[in-house]
Amino acid sequence: MAYLGASPLASFASPSKDTFSGDNSTTAFTMGQSVGDPNQIEVFVDNVRQEPTSAYSVNGTTLTFTGTPATGSNNIYVIHKQGVIGNGLLPTLGRDSDRVGSLTVDGASTLTGNITSSGSITAGGALSGVTTLTTSSTATIGGDTKISGNLRSDSSADGIQINATDGSAGNAGDLVLLDGTDGSATNAGSSLLYEDGTGDPANYFNNNIKFSGDVKVGSATITEDTTNNQLKINDQVVSFGKTTIGATQIVASDTFKGATDSVLLDFNAFQNFIITLDGSINLANPSTENVGQTGIMVFIQDGSGSRTLTLAGDYESVGGSGITLSTGANAVDILPYMVVAANRIALGAPQLAFA
Repeated sequence: MAYLGASPLASFASPSKDTFSGDNSTTAFTMGQSVGDPNQIEVFVDNVRQEPTSAYSVNGTTLTFTGTPATGSNNIYVIHKQGVIGNGLLPTLGRDSDRVGSLTVDGASTLTGNITSSGSITAGGALSGVTTLTTSSTATIGGDTKISGNLRSDSSADGIQINATDGSAGNAGDLVLLDGTDGSATNAGSSLLYEDGTGDPANYFNNNIKFSGDVKVGSATITEDTTNNQLKINDQVVSFGKTTIGATQIVASDTFKGATDSVLLDFNAFQNFIITLDGSINLANPSTENVGQTGIMVFIQDGSGSRTLTLAGDYESVGGSGITLSTGANAVDILPYMVVAANRIALGAPQLAFA
C-alpha cells in the first residue's frame, strides 16, 4: 500500500515464539522482537499461562517476571500475537515535521499544506496548491514559472540573479522588463529600473542608481575620474529638453604656443582656442566643425608684436573685410565664432587690446 507523505512508522508481522529455561534465579529474559504492551504476548511457565502486568511486564525486547520462574529446560515460552510491531502511528493531518528525501509526482497532485524537503522534489505532472515550498539545496525548474505573488529574496543579504540563456553570468541575455502597464507597478522600489509603458522617463527611477564600474551605452563609455571627482564620456551627449547645470561648466580649450604659418583648428576636440603668435598665421579650412557650435578664439601677440591673421575660405568676417588684430607686443584680442553651416564659420567683430 502506498502513502503520500512520510512512510508509516508501524509494520505488520506473523505470530512467533520465544523459549527460555528457568533457573529459579533469573527474572529478566530477552525476546526476539520488541513488545509495547504486556497484552500483546501470551506467557507460559510450565504450561501455565501468566497474567499480564501482574505476573510479568515488558520493556521493548525485555520480559521481566515479578516472581522467580522455577528451574526447567525450555519451561518458559512466549507467544507473540499477530499484529503491528512498534508503537508508531501513521502521519496525521496537519503534521509539518515529516521530511521527504525524494518526492516524484508523475501525474496531477494537489498539496494543500507546506512542503519542507532536504532532498529533491521532481514533478512530472502538475504540482499545485502548495502554500510554502522550502528547500535546503538548489531548486531547478525546467519549464516556465508563473508567479501570481511577489518574487523576492527573504533576506537583505540575498538577491535574485537572472543569467543568460547560455548559462553565463557575464552575458546579460535578453532584456528583462518589469511591466507596469496595468498601473499596478507604479512603485518601483528603492533602486529598480523598469518600463512602465508610458514612455515617460520620470517613471523609470524611484531612487538613486549606483554603478561601481564603467557604463557603456552603444559606442559611448561613461568612466569615473576619481582624481578630479568627475565623469568622462567618450562620445557626444545630446539633450532634447531643458538642461540645468548647478555649477561651473568648463569646456575644452586648445592652446597653441609659438604658432606660425598655417594653423588647423580641431573643432571636434575643443570649443575654445588660445593662440600665441610667434609669427603671422593663416587659419586653414577645418573638417571637424559642427553646425551650431559656438566659442571664442583668443589671439596673443608675442613680445615683438605686429603679427597678422589671414583667413581661409571657410572663415567669414563682418563685411568680408577680414580680421585686423592689435599689433602691440603681448596684446590680447578675443574673437567670437559660430558654425552656421558646413564649411561656414562666422566670425564676430574682434574685441581688441585687453589690458
